Amino acid sequence: MKLFTRLVLLMFTLPFFAHAEWYEATGQAKVRHGDVRSAKNRAVQDALKQAMLFSGANVSSIQKMSHGLLIDDQVSINSVGAVNSVEIVEERQRGSFISVTIRADIFPSDRECYASEFGKKIAITQFPIQHWQDAKVGEIYGLEKEVPRQLMKMFQAGANTIYPIAWFDKKLNINAEFEQQGKVRYQLIDAVAQNANAQFVMFGRISDISFGDKTNSFSFWEDDQFERYFTMELIIANALTHEILYQNRFHTAADWTFDHKMSVNISSTQFWNSEYGHAIKRLLTEIRDDIHRNLNCQKLQSKISGIKDGEQIQINIGAGQGVAIGQEYRVSYRSDTIDDLGNLLTNIVISPYKERIVKVYENSAIAESTDTDFMSNVQINDIIELQSWDTDW
Repeated sequence: MKLFTRLVLLMFTLPFFAHAEWYEATGQAKVRHGDVRSAKNRAVQDALKQAMLFSGANVSSIQKMSHGLLIDDQVSINSVGAVNSVEIVEERQRGSFISVTIRADIFPSDRECYASEFGKKIAITQFPIQHWQDAKVGEIYGLEKEVPRQLMKMFQAGANTIYPIAWFDKKLNINAEFEQQGKVRYQLIDAVAQNANAQFVMFGRISDISFGDKTNSFSFWEDDQFERYFTMELIIANALTHEILYQNRFHTAADWTFDHKMSVNISSTQFWNSEYGHAIKRLLTEIRDDIHRNLNCQKLQSKISGIKDGEQIQINIGAGQGVAIGQEYRVSYRSDTIDDLGNLLTNIVISPYKERIVKVYENSAIAESTDTDFMSNVQINDIIELQSWDTDW
């Protein structure tokens, strides 16, 4: 599990005072082939990446962001602007894994956007296996639920940009969505988003879990280890606008070390500590970081889910997403049309009305307006968008 702490300090720099924020994060890496030093470096990189993401900075690569050398319990980093210094707080090794806790001095001026401070509610669906017969060896059919579950745990343990919501129970037929680029049935997006009470919906497909070239040889089953592929595709849609915000394909491969007649428990520590399971976990880490980067600056939006006494509205985002009392929002209206081909064309109309948050719960909040014209026109399912109080109306 990755833990975060933020300490706000005042640091004197000529000719003015600047705020520096210290972020504490824990990263983890597996020791491979007895190379503890390399695992320690990778754990530090993972922790630093988490701290950067938590701070709201956009990190495409820690190597691009900074470079340094790990020496004993010290990390020497030459920063290019985002990170001023890094300290190792604690290091632990349990079995084949090393955990390293670091403190990083990150300047808040490096925030890429205002929206990075707020968590985006994403419904994560089941990831169906495209070629069902490929799961027969090991009987790993359960990956359809276990892979999104592992990804969800990574989001929960990592930076607060993503607020994941499990929606694993129903298997969706989404092959058509992945065959046509950039288009998902709006009815499907709406159905999942409404049931999960989320702004974004993640659809996934496990498209390859076959074996390598050795499957064509007579000696395939004579060895204890042979290569198995893992390919996954993802789509993320904004349920309030039906836009496809993210679409990508990821691939890895590793030795399959289990007996070919063995039924593997894909929820077990044994599986996830195996070469194949660990390769999938590394891939999921890349996916997590890529999604953070791409959704970091997406607007925080919400549907109006209720109207109270003609004076207040209830919205479906709350403290879990960074909403706080006193924040101001603007109201937008959806004006949708359907074209001749049956496609839903979403149009968002921005209104002049503002709402101020007066009460906050974990996943909802109450807002009120002093404008009677607004309250007489507002409707359930209208949209609100976060408006920075530093921005002119």
